[in-house]
Amino acid sequence: MASSPLITFKAGKCAFAGRKVTPDPTPGYLYIYTEDDLPHLCWRPRSAPANVPEIDLLMFPGDASFHPLVKNPGAESVESPTSGRIFVLKFSSSSQKHYFWMQSAPQHKEGKLGWFSARDQRIGQVIDALLQGEDVDVEREAQEIRESGAGDDDEDHGDADAMEVDQEDGLTRQETGGAGQGATGGDAREEGEASREGGADGGRAQDTNTIVQNFLNSLHSTQQSRTAAQQVDIPFTTLPELLTPQTTLSWVAEATPAQINTACFLLPPELFLLAQESASDPSSSDPDPSPAAGIAAIEALSTEQKKEVLRRALRSPQFTQSLGSLTVALRDGGLPMIGEALRLRVHHGGVIEGGSMPLGGGKAVEAFVEGVKRTVEEEEERMKE
Repeated sequence: MASSPLITFKAGKCAFAGRKVTPDPTPGYLYIYTEDDLPHLCWRPRSAPANVPEIDLLMFPGDASFHPLVKNPGAESVESPTSGRIFVLKFSSSSQKHYFWMQSAPQHKEGKLGWFSARDQRIGQVIDALLQGEDVDVEREAQEIRESGAGDDDEDHGDADAMEVDQEDGLTRQETGGAGQGATGGDAREEGEASREGGADGGRAQDTNTIVQNFLNSLHSTQQSRTAAQQVDIPFTTLPELLTPQTTLSWVAEATPAQINTACFLLPPELFLLAQESASDPSSSDPDPSPAAGIAAIEALSTEQKKEVLRRALRSPQFTQSLGSLTVALRDGGLPMIGEALRLRVHHGGVIEGGSMPLGGGKAVEAFVEGVKRTVEEEEERMKE
């Protein structure tokens, strides 16, 4: 973790299976920190060091939302369909979801454990605002929530430490409270399909992140209105749904050594340096991060070792998130810039025929996929000549 968290609050992770959202009783912290101007949303057990999160999700501004899981959307009283206060993290670029339950002492309303007080709602709003890339005075928000319960009229404001601002020396361990282990049984089907698993291990696979980040940053100052072509959009899959772990791992299993080598050179060399160090001497010092050392590491590993590195990268949540963020950038008009940066043979340069506006929505994603296919086919034909 590159910096101290901006904000932290007591929360546990949840499992989602079938119709049930089931909380893990492990006392935990949910927090946000920034690295390279992008937020990371993380979760860790309270017994773990602050710099060792169990969940570390790279977030692109506007790609995700963080809201209460509610029984009756729009109702005056915000209540969860479960017996606890559960927030859902949803991504607009994929069907991936994460559920977290509040572990701070609740501000009960007539004994309803699933009732979100004004304080609880405000905590979620601050987290959501940070994920949208908004400027938030986190310290002031945290202080107001601790002191006044975010304006709640109840005399009992519950846990005054529900929301925290981390100091450089890390977090102070605190006891859990709130919904408890029985916060189960909610039917979350109205929230959509089950979350797509990204895998627990693997490299960061950030090949397209720089391109996507530059484009998304430019949107803040040069946001354009939707074009007519986007308004008459076509349904088309997202990249995370197209490149599922099942699909990509099957390709790795059947790929030739030459194909594996080509894929390896598209990944950060640090992944292979770490694999080489682990295979030779796990207790050795930090590996040489230079590109030349990375190339040497790739060449030194066996084909099976290279495949294992690729499997970890393709199973990683970061890879799925990168695909999702790339989908968002394409849908929002970034196809011409992304296609040029990746040197893809995109039809008509990624803009509307007879005009200069970029394609958007499903049409842009489809054009991107077709451009990748066309580029590969042309390169294969050129190699045969």
